[in-house]
Amino acid sequence: MNERQTLLHKVQMYDFALVDAALFLDGHPKDAAALAYYQQTLAMYDQAVADYEAQFGPLAKKQAKDTAQWRWVDDPWPWEGEDN
Repeated sequence: MNERQTLLHKVQMYDFALVDAALFLDGHPKDAAALAYYQQTLAMYDQAVADYEAQFGPLAKKQAKDTAQWRWVDDPWPWEGEDN
């Protein structure tokens, strides 16, 4: 697995954990440990996204903030493999 795939896998892993924690919190909204886990995982997700975007550009169009050129289409999109 190359660096791009490793970082994207991290983003996906934390995103999955956030969805799972949110589903649990829907049924247990006063669970302090679950809320703390959600906040901790959110911080790790945000860091993983920042790490990915610093090296490989935005994960979504709305994060494409370059004003000199539209670079969103330059590289394979995050969901595409390196071979595409």
